[in-house]
Amino acid sequence: MSTDGVVIWGELLWDRFPDGDQLGGAPANVAWHLGQAGGWAQLVTRVGDDADGHRAIARLGDLVDTSLVQLDPERATGEVTVHVVDGEPRYTLHRGRAWERIECTDAVKAALDDAGVVVYGTLAQRTPEGLAGWRDAIAAAKRSCLRVCDLNLRAADQNAPAIGEALDAADVIKVNDKELALLREWFGWPDPIAKLRADRRRVIAVTHGAAGSTLYGEAGAIEVPGFAARPGGDNVGCGDAYLAILVLGLTLGWDLPLSGRIAARWAAEVAGVRGATPLFSEEQIAALLELA
Repeated sequence: MSTDGVVIWGELLWDRFPDGDQLGGAPANVAWHLGQAGGWAQLVTRVGDDADGHRAIARLGDLVDTSLVQLDPERATGEVTVHVVDGEPRYTLHRGRAWERIECTDAVKAALDDAGVVVYGTLAQRTPEGLAGWRDAIAAAKRSCLRVCDLNLRAADQNAPAIGEALDAADVIKVNDKELALLREWFGWPDPIAKLRADRRRVIAVTHGAAGSTLYGEAGAIEVPGFAARPGGDNVGCGDAYLAILVLGLTLGWDLPLSGRIAARWAAEVAGVRGATPLFSEEQIAALLELA
């Protein structure tokens, strides 16, 4: 596929852990890890014109192109309170923040017209303003642009029109086991994978946490074993890291088994630390990306 740039649309926020803040937001996490792995991405998001917003942009540093990050003069930068219980994160999202009204500006449209891949989640489309902006963005992407959807479902999303639209627009879908079960329940699909691939042969990545992942491509189901994580970390952002490396593999022409294996290895490294956006050393990155 094309090696043109990647545009990533969605929320950037601060994860407020009891022991300190970590940069977060699923799309921002994907951009972070793609940048660390040597990919190139423009992040389309919106932060407050406040200390948290400017700190977030500075934190992204040279890893992510932040030229399309919008500053909101009225709303604060996003934040979510995180508590980790038995290794599983519990989130309390603070509403009415800047990321809920990301705009598809002329500069964003120009970037999408050049992009080979657009990655988006579903959280930023939960408000009317956010959904309208995302619709404009999908319409602006050229026909050959690969559309990658990273589902981020919560029980309250059952009747959200954004979920169905996000799935319909996608060529690649990343979903975890819990989200797959929600799709089965909400839409009455006995086999969500078969349903999602019925109209066109999408690539579906189903993540199983520490148990690995399953990739559905042209050759059928590919089982990818998990990698053991070092103790002391959490699984915040592991799925986002997995998707980032999967996208990297797609842009570099790796086959699905190789892409999945390296994505799983990278995600396990994230699971061994606290927070979604650790900074790896050059030695770690080289070892994680070893094509073996």
